[in-house]
Amino acid sequence: MFSRKFACSLAAFSFLLSPFSKLTAQPDANNTPSVQADQMPYFIGCAKLPDGSVEKRNCSNQSLVNYIAKNLEVPPKVETAGMVYVHFTVDADGKPQDVAILRGLSDAQNAAALQVVRTLPSFEAAKLNGQAVSVQMTLPIRFAQKDESEFSNGFQLTWGNWSGVRVSRKTLLDGLATPIRVRDEAGNVLEINELLFEKQHGGKITEAQSNGTITDDMRAVVKKLRSSDSFTMTATVQKKGQFFYVAKSFTIE
Repeated sequence: MFSRKFACSLAAFSFLLSPFSKLTAQPDANNTPSVQADQMPYFIGCAKLPDGSVEKRNCSNQSLVNYIAKNLEVPPKVETAGMVYVHFTVDADGKPQDVAILRGLSDAQNAAALQVVRTLPSFEAAKLNGQAVSVQMTLPIRFAQKDESEFSNGFQLTWGNWSGVRVSRKTLLDGLATPIRVRDEAGNVLEINELLFEKQHGGKITEAQSNGTITDDMRAVVKKLRSSDSFTMTATVQKKGQFFYVAKSFTIE
């Protein structure tokens, strides 16, 4: 019924698990989702790396990318290319719970995205003040038409000269005058065919896209960012006849 001959791509490689919907104010013994966390969940395979390190976050991101790539059963006919946003909770034991579609595409694509997230193994739980807490998360999964996309391994998206996963709104506003670039593994700058800006606030998603330049609509998305919002930019580039999705996500300070 399903096959893997269509590629998919996750929308947030720099901080893959950064779009959080923080709902309740106090963590407790009943796994009530926390309003914040000092340390977000880590996916499997990175336990030996130091908590809080860039290396461990990158390891967690790549491990989750690899898991989705290996286990997502994409429908044999992808009717609409685009993003499915899967909302779920990682409880204080690290177990994914309450998986649901926040925003989807076709029934078959939604079912495939739900299925792969429901099979996720336990994470290292989020922590607040050194205590494991439950957090709610949104995982964006991109579906593409046949032969349209591949994973962005080895590609790098840069914008401005800042690093890390947290950035101020002012820094992003200042960066609007700076072009966004994607480089391949050899450092060559690739032409951006499509550029997508996505803002998430309290479960509401606002997006704008262009053919590679930053438009007024995209500037408006950045100007509306507020503290604790998640911001993701996704670029589509082409190399040797293959399309690649390269993305970077930030949490707004």
